[in-house]
Amino acid sequence: MSAGSPPPQEVFPPEFEEMWGSPLARRAVRRGRRLREAVRRRPLLLDTALALVLLTAGLVAPNQGRDGQAAVQGPVALLVLTVLGQSVPLVWRRRVPLAVLAVVLAACVVQWAWWGQSQRSVVGLLIAIYSMARYERLNRLLWPAPFLVAGLAVSAYRVKPFEQQPLYSLFFLCATSVAAATLALVVRARQAQLSALADRAHRLEVEREQRVQLATLAERSRVSREMHDIIGHNLAVIIGLADGGGYAAANNPASGAEVLPVIAGTARQALSELRRTLSALSESADQPLAADELAPQPGLADLAPLLERIQAAGPRISHRTSGDLDTLPPGIQLTVYRIVQEALTNSLKHAGPATSVQVVLRVGGQQVDVRVQDTGRPDGAPTQPREGGPDGQGLVGIHERASLAGGSARAGPTGDGGWLVHAVLPLDQKPPSEEDRS
Repeated sequence: MSAGSPPPQEVFPPEFEEMWGSPLARRAVRRGRRLREAVRRRPLLLDTALALVLLTAGLVAPNQGRDGQAAVQGPVALLVLTVLGQSVPLVWRRRVPLAVLAVVLAACVVQWAWWGQSQRSVVGLLIAIYSMARYERLNRLLWPAPFLVAGLAVSAYRVKPFEQQPLYSLFFLCATSVAAATLALVVRARQAQLSALADRAHRLEVEREQRVQLATLAERSRVSREMHDIIGHNLAVIIGLADGGGYAAANNPASGAEVLPVIAGTARQALSELRRTLSALSESADQPLAADELAPQPGLADLAPLLERIQAAGPRISHRTSGDLDTLPPGIQLTVYRIVQEALTNSLKHAGPATSVQVVLRVGGQQVDVRVQDTGRPDGAPTQPREGGPDGQGLVGIHERASLAGGSARAGPTGDGGWLVHAVLPLDQKPPSEEDRS
């Protein structure tokens, strides 16, 4: 058989397929399934029908006695009572199997000892043994064993033809009882295995749904973080540029017009980044993306244009670096870029366009140290609150990004009225990329 050929299919005899493919066979299978479903939903009906069958068999067709005559020797009422004891208790065999076995065994012993014969309803004893092993608690299964052996001994010594070889007959009766109990234990083990598999499948389904929900929440958090960084930062820059342009236009209209291209460029870049982020959520993944939407995620090479845009809005920015920044992994570069972006946006929004900001990046000792510190408002006015409520969402994003990269971040006021954002990111482990976080 070649590697690409399909696996061979099992071939059945034509008469087999003809029989099971007939409408009669399909109808029988459907009825059998409906019967099993009905029994599974209402087991009491099956037990009641079983008890009625055994009761009818014991009353209508009695066996012959020890003397070979069909007439029953002794009180007929007692015989009817024993037949009732062998059949009627089976209705409750699933609920109280131990009590049912005790009643059925007592009725059988009375019948064996009094008449020396067995009615056909004595089959209820095997059903009671099966029910005992099937539904009773495991620590109680050996309780009725001595009484059962004693009752079977009465049958071996009193019932014909067992009395001819009582020891062999007792062994045969005990073996039959053990077989009934073994069958029940096998069914019980199989049912327990199926229940365990069903529970495991249910747990796996629940875990799968939970993983889907967690992945959805993680993706929402990632998109929310990206949207906040893109829109919040660029809008803050545009607002700063517009305020500065309006103030400049009041004094010198020509200089105020110079701000407009910067505002347009900042808005255009924000729109491009927004499209690239939203394209990841598009359901039509087969549609080709535009060239600006295929740009990579920003890194440290894009840090200089970021500082220029912020500085164009008013703040004075000084930038110092140490170490080899170009060798940093893309995930770390993106994390550093977003932390600096959010810290600068935070300074522009809360300290105003007249503040001074110092950005320091150090690479060494298997870690990256990021410090962004502003001097606050130069006029001595209190800065706006930077934590709590919507104003603290960017700071939460800084902590989340640093934590996802395996590092830590802190933000808080300095003693001179400014604000400091300090993050430390390790380089000895692979940080999660934006694709891994989705």
